[in-house]
Amino acid sequence: MLLSPAVRLMHTTLRWLAAVLAVAATGLAAPAHGQVPVARVNGVVIMSDTLDRRFDEYLRARNMNIQRLQRPEKVREMKREVLDALIAEELLWQQAGKDGRIASDAQVDRSLEQTRGQYKSPEQFQRSIARAGFSEPAFREHVRRMLSADAVAQAVIEARVSISDADMRTFYEANAKEFSRPEQVKTRLIAIAIPQGADEAQRRDARMRIDNVVLRLAAGEDFADLARRYSEHPTRQWGGDLDPVVRGQLPPALDRAAFSLEPGNVSPVIETAQGFHLLRVEGRIAAAVVPFEQAREQINQHLFRQRGNEALQSEVSRLRAGSQVDVLVPL
Repeated sequence: MLLSPAVRLMHTTLRWLAAVLAVAATGLAAPAHGQVPVARVNGVVIMSDTLDRRFDEYLRARNMNIQRLQRPEKVREMKREVLDALIAEELLWQQAGKDGRIASDAQVDRSLEQTRGQYKSPEQFQRSIARAGFSEPAFREHVRRMLSADAVAQAVIEARVSISDADMRTFYEANAKEFSRPEQVKTRLIAIAIPQGADEAQRRDARMRIDNVVLRLAAGEDFADLARRYSEHPTRQWGGDLDPVVRGQLPPALDRAAFSLEPGNVSPVIETAQGFHLLRVEGRIAAAVVPFEQAREQINQHLFRQRGNEALQSEVSRLRAGSQVDVLVPL
């Protein structure tokens, strides 16, 4: 199903409000022994186990290990960011009730069906939500909350965000470098590896093998065929075909050869720390500027995401200013 730009943005921007299908919902999981209130939003309490689970998800999403974080103030800063997201989630949920935007049973059923379809079996789905601290009924209500918050966020963005042609042109002109493409070179490579710590006999053997390839090329054999037969580079199965490169992407000696040879020419044997190489230049792609019309959709999506995030954060700030929000722990 194709989603409107606003809906697509919701599924992205709501990550800062909640990990929709993977973390605990405020007040839904069974109370854990020893948990304490960490915040209160218009009388609704957010408990410490909810914050802890959400913080764990925050760390996993960023591949961070809390044991390796050396600065306690950084941990507190991140945990406060997570608590602010939980407060924002609760504010949007409460606003959904006021606006009549609570997700229907049918909407929740559809979302749950899509989620279950991402798992190999019902048992795997059950294990996944259990690890996140949910019973199935609690998870169902969590989904309802997220869909409802999504509906509020979508309404905010649709009402406040529009991108004009002038906006896009201004962005294009202000970021001209982002829409230029430097010269690129298309090449093929044959490489004979020198093992790490190789002795002189191994180096001589590698040199003899690349010299044998040079002789075959001189006799008229095809570079791509020889790459498939003799190259020890991962590209051998594609005849040594490399993706187009810009200056500086290849090791220095190969880079110099790639940008100095004419198309159709093969380099002399080039030695690097990894081994011996032959490079054939297949063609050049001239530097170019991406025209505005080609960049229009990319610019529109970028501005929509940026302004959508700003509109959502502004709305959450407005809701928070008009609410009774108490943070009950020092963060």
